Amino acid sequence: MTLKLAYVLSSPIKQDTPVKLRSFSKGLDFDVFYLSSEPKEKILKKDVTLDLNVLDGYDIISPVGAESLKYTCGLTGILKYAGQVVNDKYIPIIDPNMLSIKPQYKVELQKSFDKIKSIVAGEASIKYEKDYAYIDTAEDFLPYLEQFKKADVLVCDIETTALSARKGSVIGVALSSRPHQGVFVACDVIEEFYDEVDALFRSKTTVLHNAKFDVQFLYKQLKFEFPLFEDTILMHYCLDETVGSHGLKELAMKFTDLGDYDKDLHEYKKEFCRKNKILLADFNYGMLPIEILAPYACKDADATFQLYTKFKPIIDKNKNFKNVYENILKPATRALMYLEDTGGPIDLSVLESIESDFRIDIEECMAEISMHPAIKIFEDQQKKTFNPNSTYHLRDVLFNIMKLKSSKKTSTGALSTDAEVLGELNNPLADAILDLRKKVKLSTTYIKNIREGVDDDMRLRSSFNIIGTAAGRLSSSGVLNYQNLPRDKDSGIKKFFRAAPGYKIVQADLGTAEVYVAAALAKDKFLQRAFVEELDFHSYVAHGMFKLPCEIEEVKDLYPEQRQNAKAITFGILYGAGPSKIAETANVSMEEAKRFIKLYFNQARDLKIWIDSNIKFIKDNHFTYSEFGRKRRLPEAGADSKGVAAHAERSGLNFLIQSVASDINLLGIIDTVDWVQQNNLQDSVRIFATVHDSTVAEVREDMLDAYVNTLRSNLQRDRGVFIPGKPIKVDIEVGPSWGELKGYT
Repeated sequence: MTLKLAYVLSSPIKQDTPVKLRSFSKGLDFDVFYLSSEPKEKILKKDVTLDLNVLDGYDIISPVGAESLKYTCGLTGILKYAGQVVNDKYIPIIDPNMLSIKPQYKVELQKSFDKIKSIVAGEASIKYEKDYAYIDTAEDFLPYLEQFKKADVLVCDIETTALSARKGSVIGVALSSRPHQGVFVACDVIEEFYDEVDALFRSKTTVLHNAKFDVQFLYKQLKFEFPLFEDTILMHYCLDETVGSHGLKELAMKFTDLGDYDKDLHEYKKEFCRKNKILLADFNYGMLPIEILAPYACKDADATFQLYTKFKPIIDKNKNFKNVYENILKPATRALMYLEDTGGPIDLSVLESIESDFRIDIEECMAEISMHPAIKIFEDQQKKTFNPNSTYHLRDVLFNIMKLKSSKKTSTGALSTDAEVLGELNNPLADAILDLRKKVKLSTTYIKNIREGVDDDMRLRSSFNIIGTAAGRLSSSGVLNYQNLPRDKDSGIKKFFRAAPGYKIVQADLGTAEVYVAAALAKDKFLQRAFVEELDFHSYVAHGMFKLPCEIEEVKDLYPEQRQNAKAITFGILYGAGPSKIAETANVSMEEAKRFIKLYFNQARDLKIWIDSNIKFIKDNHFTYSEFGRKRRLPEAGADSKGVAAHAERSGLNFLIQSVASDINLLGIIDTVDWVQQNNLQDSVRIFATVHDSTVAEVREDMLDAYVNTLRSNLQRDRGVFIPGKPIKVDIEVGPSWGELKGYT
């Protein structure tokens, strides 16, 4: 049987669109329809002249572009739905004309056409028979249990009443042993067959999506362990590191036949919250009737199995992907579960004292601001109290009354009052506003969240996200974003992380990690000498660049300007900055910046060769691999715009350095957590955070030397990015709290 195919376009304004469709649809017979018979740039509902009933005779209908999707299917979001089966027989596609603006869409567009071709050829189906069931009795579970015992791979997905294993519970467990199967089993049935289910999880390859979440819940509530787990969220991160693209629903839309399967559930949630006067943020799945939740849970399990069958073969065939997945991401999942479960020690009395100090500081800031003459003028003119949080009030005071100049504008063309602008104004009122913003943020964002989020055991638990950045650095979320904590010790914000009696807080930092990595990767003897001989790096570079007539250790005192220039050039080069950016950072002319860069590369010649080689690879291939196998896709490197392409090249170069530095730290944490767990030291060594290139722990005083030596050894291990004779520097600080640290040897 031949399936009939129709493309639906918005209007005949672009005469070559059918030609482009035919180019992508070689071998297919199809008809073309237009929503509007008149050429129009934008289609409104009143412009639609097509009788949609004419489409009833077609087996596959493909809306082309956003407007066609909206008026044929009642959906918005062409990028979300492109290539997916929606409403039983519609397969939306991106308008081929978009490729002239976004060439990176070509791969996705081709996938959409390939899917249409496979369905027309009978190689794939629009609809599949599903084996979905809700199990709430032992009798109903037994047949499935026998199936699962014979399976090699078992998918597990859970529905919970909260996002934290300490604050919520498991409602049920969805299981699947093949695509198009999903069995949602009530928790009391799981507990009735506890030994059999436990044996399944311990003996079989168990596939989860975001294993860190599910495993923590299942271990906390049911003590299930998963020694052979696979994780489809980590697999997809290997295949596409784009931030925010790894959610199960999004991937199911893109890679499975399930379509937008949570659309109805999402609508139910909104209606439920509206009727019951509940905020969406306060909603949890325990509020759903089981007849609504169960089908959704079954589809989660089905989606995860389908993703596994697509991703696993690709991971296994690519040695880089396999190394990152097996030797970094999966071990990191286990290590970070330990950090998250450990949590940081919080002293609420210190927290309350800091909060009180901030309250006083904020009042003093407000008083200082209110007394400023310009504020008095504003309030007299406007007949209202000045609000420092109002952009309009601040703009009026700074730029109209005080006649100061803003260095940039917002996206709407208005004068900006962001932190960068206020800092550049070099004005007491602007400085006071900045100080106020900082203290309010510290008080509201951190102190309030921590006080409300600390657990009953006085430990604060947040999440560390392996897939949160494209470059491979960890991100943090939950009660506290550790990565956003102020680095300056003056704020005192970290003092409420206080060790218990008999313990100390220990922080380990990788010293000049990214510079070390660059020197090692480039095999640059000039740069490596600074590390081997333990010289002040920027003094050493300045001494070599400018042929300074003094000893290297004297540069910092005698030639601070040249040292600062050397520092600006070093980081500018590593971050891919050009002469103009380096000139701005070093506060020199463009010609001077060009001269400095030339002087730099006269010394660091191997670094120049390494940079040029990698930039050429990125230009030619539009991607790059880190030394540990992470892939960074850079489609914009092929853009017609030189500025866009250059930005992609800089991002790729920085990725090669930054991701390796991050992985050195992460691998050191993984090995140290293994040491803690294998030696049953959980009560003596409590690693609770990793921030940028640092590791933070609460350590019993008699274990300090053992922990520091082990961690330092693990961080300095030769992992293939190594300067012979000199491992990466590790700085150790110890103190009673995270905000009161001193050097430790």
